[in-house]
This record gives sequence, structure tokens and C-alpha cells, in this order.
Amino acid sequence: MNPFEHVKNLHTKKRRWEDFNDEEKKSFNVFIINKTLSFNPNYLNIVNMVQNYTGLNQVLSQKEVFNLYYSLLPTKFRFYKWIKGAKIKKDKEKAEYLAMHFKVSIREAYDYLNILDKKTIKSIIKNYKNDTSRKTVQSTKK
Repeated sequence: MNPFEHVKNLHTKKRRWEDFNDEEKKSFNVFIINKTLSFNPNYLNIVNMVQNYTGLNQVLSQKEVFNLYYSLLPTKFRFYKWIKGAKIKKDKEKAEYLAMHFKVSIREAYDYLNILDKKTIKSIIKNYKNDTSRKTVQSTKK
């Protein structure tokens, strides 16, 4: 069972914890269940309460969390869309040039791409286009 099936089951109340086999019990990931339920603004107080007793505190077991949600959640099920992070178009070649220029990692160079204006980026790249040190950067990646 995936986490979304567990959430649906918590609403429909078709199966109790005792009805699950060991594999299904292991697939009940409290963190993901909390995250999924938190997308519904009506459940924020319940999820926040449960989170205080899970995770690092680990006061509640998976079974106790399941039974708590099973008894507290209403039977009406409404799916709330999973929020995903925005995909950022990454220009690897430009980032490599900026990393060489500023002597930073590629990951940090992507931040420079967002901060610097296009004219500055083009002038930095122009200085490095015919430079032989570019070859050494590529050879160290292997």
C-alpha cells in the first residue's frame, strides 16, 4: 500500500490496523501521512497535534497514529493536491564558468546565475570561452 491509499483508507474506514499484513503496516509512513493530511487546511490542528508526539519525540507508534487518525478524521474524503517545488531550468555550462570564475561549487554558481544580470554573466563567460583551464574542470568530473 502506498501512503495515499492509507490516507484514503483513514477516511473510508474500510480496514482497521489489525486487518493489515506486516508489509502494509511497514508502509504506513507517519511523516508522509502527516504531510499528505496537512494539505487540507481543516486538518492542520489535528496533524500539528499528532506531529508533536511523532518524529524525534517518538511517543506514538505507527499503530497509535493510525488509530488516532482513524477515529478523528471524518468519512468524507477530498483529495488535496500535493504541492511540488518549482522546477528551475538549470544552465550547467554557464554555472561551470561562474564556478571557475568565483571559485565556488556548481551548486553555489546556480545562485550566482540568479543574482547576476545577463550582461555580467556573458562577459564572464566570454573571458573563459577560449581558456584552457576549462578542460581541467571537465576532466576532474570523471
